[in-house]
Amino acid sequence: MAKPQLYRISPFDANKEHIISFMWTGNRSHANRIIIYDNDTNNEVFNDLVSTFELKHTIPPYILTNGKKYVIQVQTYDVENIESPLSDKILFYTFETPEFRFNNIPENGMVTNASFTASVYYYSPDWEDISTFAFYLYDATKKQLLQSSTLTDSFNINYAFRGLENNTVYFIRCMGVTVNGMALDTGYTEITVKYENPNAYSRIYSTALPSQGCVQVASNLIIIQYNGTDSFTYDDGMIHLVNKTLYYDEGFLIKDDFTVLIRGKNLWQNADIFKMSNGNLGLSLSSHIYAGDKLRFRLLVPNGIGNYLLYSDEQVFENEDMITIAIRRKNNVYQLKVFVELRFTQEGNMWYGIQRPVRGAKERDTWIDTSEEISYVVDKNSFRNFLEDMEPANAIINDLWLGGE
Repeated sequence: MAKPQLYRISPFDANKEHIISFMWTGNRSHANRIIIYDNDTNNEVFNDLVSTFELKHTIPPYILTNGKKYVIQVQTYDVENIESPLSDKILFYTFETPEFRFNNIPENGMVTNASFTASVYYYSPDWEDISTFAFYLYDATKKQLLQSSTLTDSFNINYAFRGLENNTVYFIRCMGVTVNGMALDTGYTEITVKYENPNAYSRIYSTALPSQGCVQVASNLIIIQYNGTDSFTYDDGMIHLVNKTLYYDEGFLIKDDFTVLIRGKNLWQNADIFKMSNGNLGLSLSSHIYAGDKLRFRLLVPNGIGNYLLYSDEQVFENEDMITIAIRRKNNVYQLKVFVELRFTQEGNMWYGIQRPVRGAKERDTWIDTSEEISYVVDKNSFRNFLEDMEPANAIINDLWLGGE
């Protein structure tokens, strides 16, 4: 008599009912039996016989334990109760169902832009890593409109949905699979897109020109163009300005409040960085390195009688760090803010969070399990180690104290 053949069993949650299926080519099966063994000890943990014509068998919840490997065999019984040989053994895993959900859906699902970057939170108690995932967009009837490419970066489970229509209801969804084949699904999440088109930019003006037999059309959009003679190259999407100057001298005028963001690398220097002027009034942003190897950015705004002068906090960063400098004017009051994105070294950093940083962590990194949902890394040069018996008085967040009783 031929042996039945089990189909592949994807990892499943042992705390939930699970149905396994198999193939059989002999006399019609009137019953089947499964035997499950602990893969580590080879001890039998479940032996069950059921009467059914279906080539399926249900494993009840809580019979097995999550986070383990098991081996299973199946055999069939025909109407005369003649049993088949046991099938070949196959291996399967049990894992607790991971958390897999959107974590940045706006209140009431209201999206106020034509684009929305959806982010998914993932946590596996059994440290089961994600292999691949994809995002989906559906209309109000759940008809699929879009599917992203297959993604693999488990530390950035997000996707930007673009071109969303105003006053429209959509459903978004993310589905994936773990490294051992466990299926992941956020389910359908409803969002409503409702935004206002800025009149200052969307308004189009038309003027009839009867003598020419045409209509002149204009808008408030302004395209500015570099008018110099230098040529520029681009590295990783950024323009290369070392020993060069990029300027625009026509085409636009900022009259009221504004915010300017200057973002770049190689800013550890004494230099003028950015200037704006209308020929009469303007501003100048520069940097200066002080004693003690500290740097400050300076904003100088001529004020007629004197100068409006602002300094940033002391900054310490490397030339490869990404620096963002924000200049804002509100009711003729200026603000200056600096953000530093550290260039992390390859090893010796510290990770914080409940999700184990399997793919991002390097050799000799340290992972500290905390209550934070998403793991984040702290560069090794930005924290200190204290090897003392007494708790250090001057430790700050992310410092590490090794000592005590």
